[in-house]
Amino acid sequence: MPLSRVTNAFWLWRAIVIVPCCLLTLAACSTHSQRLIVPRQSFYTNDLPQAQTQLAKLASKGGGDAQVVELDLAIVDLLQGNPAGAEKRLREVRDQFDHLEQKSLTEATLSLMTDDRRRAYSGEDYEKLLIRVFLSLASLMQDGVDAESYALQALDKHEQLRIAAQERWGNSIPETYCVPAVAPYLRGLMSEASMSNYDDALRGYTQAAALLPEATFLQADMERAAHGVHSPPGHGVVVVIAMVGRGPYKIEVEEIASQEALLIADRIVSAVGQYSVPPTLAPIKIPQIVSPAKPFDLVGVEVDGQPVSTTLPITDVHRLASETFAAKLPEVMARTVARRVVKKGAVYAAKDQMNLNSSLTSLAMDAAGVLWEATESADTRCWGLLPREIQVLRLGLPAGAHQLNLEPVTQGRPVGAGTMCQVSVVDGRNTYVLSYWPETRPIGQILVSRP
Repeated sequence: MPLSRVTNAFWLWRAIVIVPCCLLTLAACSTHSQRLIVPRQSFYTNDLPQAQTQLAKLASKGGGDAQVVELDLAIVDLLQGNPAGAEKRLREVRDQFDHLEQKSLTEATLSLMTDDRRRAYSGEDYEKLLIRVFLSLASLMQDGVDAESYALQALDKHEQLRIAAQERWGNSIPETYCVPAVAPYLRGLMSEASMSNYDDALRGYTQAAALLPEATFLQADMERAAHGVHSPPGHGVVVVIAMVGRGPYKIEVEEIASQEALLIADRIVSAVGQYSVPPTLAPIKIPQIVSPAKPFDLVGVEVDGQPVSTTLPITDVHRLASETFAAKLPEVMARTVARRVVKKGAVYAAKDQMNLNSSLTSLAMDAAGVLWEATESADTRCWGLLPREIQVLRLGLPAGAHQLNLEPVTQGRPVGAGTMCQVSVVDGRNTYVLSYWPETRPIGQILVSRP
């Protein structure tokens, strides 16, 4: 074989196999989930200043997970009593995700030679909607001026995502695809409090009830909005919003079923020429959505020392994330299988270019090809500090100051110490109380909106 051809083949082999192997082996030393272990542990032990310092350090380094680090920082800001800072971060990530929805041919090509971590992370569909929900909550904890606009943005974004999902994955995608019921519910609450948009309030409650037919408390909301009575004279409303449990995150798992497809790919690529391809030894790695079990059922609420009721679920974030990702999974699997076929084809092309007749050299190249495939990792980037469930309780109370006690409840019995907060109820207006309970004690502050 001419020397020039050997030289060209060497550089081809180095470019398509050796260099990516080395780069990916180094990259694998610090995956997204590994980078976030320490700051998230700080968060869940209620050391919010430390969590903020650690997350801010990661954010300053940039990288492909910068957006989800900012989302975690937004949760930390919110629970430290800085809703304005949280709103700013959420708006920036929202706009970045919207921009990143545009396809990049360069990224798509590079990810076929490496793995999905090389693609810019534009957020899962459920994350895009929950960003807008948390924008509403952050606004409500301030002056609430933009809160209803954010809730409307969530509903508009849902429609865009539903249409896009049906175009990509087929008409099996339902009309209710990935919409969190808390979004129309918040719109209903805010429209009703205006005392002039009862039709919009009824529309919001009705949409939430369609998503949660088992939530009987929504029937009372619909009935009240239909008759146009926000609250009796001299009374206002306290809306308790409790975020309960640790929410969904991604782990890396091995997908066994796809091995059959890869073995077929081996045979196809090998059958069309005289050279072997690397055997399928490295398993397929894909992300999977998981969440810890809820630490308790509901949040019990006492007003001025008297038990009144409990919060009730309005959005199961784990279920929302799981169903949304399940719709996307066939596409993730297709990219993974295609990536393996491309890599096997690259090894075959290198052998063909070198016109190999040495079985030892061929074996060495097969071994390098196996290593190349083994360096793949699943893309586990995600918004990791979301709750597992969002719960709500609407209370009509006389105007004035009241003391609320919030406590975790399982099967009607307290399972942890209560946490107190003061609220000022304004005649004819809503006051919002927001808390986050990953375990039986809340994280950070119990936030109360301004009167």
